[in-house]
Amino acid sequence: MEKTYRYTALDQEGSKTSGAIRADCSRTVSKAIRTKGLIPLDIKEERLTDLFSKNALLALFRKLGLRQYSSRDLMTFCYQLSAMIKAGISIIQALNTISMQMENKAFKKRIKAAATAIEEGSDFASALRQQDNFFPPLLVNMVAAGEASGMLDSIMERIAEHFEKQHDLEEKIRSATAYPLFITIVALIAISIMVIFVLPQFAGIFSAMGMEMPYFSLIMLSTGEFIIANRYLLPVIALGIIILLKLSINTKKGRLLADYLRLSLPLIGKIYGYVITARFARTLGTLITGGVSLHAALKITDSVIDNSILTAAIRDISAALNNGETMAAPMTGKSCFPPLLVEMVRVGEETGTLDQTLEQAAKYYEKEVSYIVERLGTMLEPMLLLAVGLFIGILVFSILSPMYRVFELL
Repeated sequence: MEKTYRYTALDQEGSKTSGAIRADCSRTVSKAIRTKGLIPLDIKEERLTDLFSKNALLALFRKLGLRQYSSRDLMTFCYQLSAMIKAGISIIQALNTISMQMENKAFKKRIKAAATAIEEGSDFASALRQQDNFFPPLLVNMVAAGEASGMLDSIMERIAEHFEKQHDLEEKIRSATAYPLFITIVALIAISIMVIFVLPQFAGIFSAMGMEMPYFSLIMLSTGEFIIANRYLLPVIALGIIILLKLSINTKKGRLLADYLRLSLPLIGKIYGYVITARFARTLGTLITGGVSLHAALKITDSVIDNSILTAAIRDISAALNNGETMAAPMTGKSCFPPLLVEMVRVGEETGTLDQTLEQAAKYYEKEVSYIVERLGTMLEPMLLLAVGLFIGILVFSILSPMYRVFELL
């Protein structure tokens, strides 16, 4: 009888990888892992209780896009490490010191584990790789480049600036959307209270007076009654829809469709497109500046970008470079790359300043995102207030106007 086995193994580059295989015994799993060119480290049979373990839940959170740390945590870590290395402090001592200051418990635990791995003979980059993909590939590969070039302090400062820019962009988006989101939540709560609690009271009054409720109020009252009658079923249905959508997105076709829709939506698609363009340009530029080859930098950028359309385009660029073409040639005509970025890449390749032009492109698109989001937030505030006021006004008028007519007749 076949069972599910979870394994951890090392690839040819020495990086840890994990997965699941269905087989009749652990020996079959070991053979299957070696067939893939991997070295098995740990093989365990998956049990029902493992599905609810801490590691399984953390893995689920990572699949849902929830991280155990923020860009600010990475920025702080890199800045502090750069300063300590420049001051002549050893890597092990620096990591132990930083771990005592970190507020993020998960980050603190991983830093301590990395320090322990270095004490046992690992280099810094390998120590980071051993932390179950906790640290982003960008950081790990920049550390490897810094160790190889002997410029780890300046490389860490460079990567800290990268995470700082990323953090600033995330904060601008949050601050611009916080107030409209707050208004939306308050409005939904107010409307829900009116529909679920207030309208039924007026329905009793109308019934006692032998009057029919206005059509709009009747629709709202029926909606409220439906919500109350199915208050236990609706959350289950909503959760089922979310799980179904998530499972669909996890398939290749579903992921492709979801990424296409995110890029195609009016206005939101433009913002999202600029965000991933800025991330692509800044990540690639940072890696090239850090001494990573263009081929390796594209491979790392591919793992950082969370969009299947853009990652497919990046792989086309890598294939074109292997055939002796320039980077700009395969980028031309692809909708995921704005024409301005393509032209800047072409100029950067011709002048030998690709890292600098990518940096300038990242700054431009980050400013564009900040401007669009700020303008959108400014426009949404009065529009939301007007929409909520109009809705409540129509609801109140539809309830009170028939009652005014009754009072006039009396």
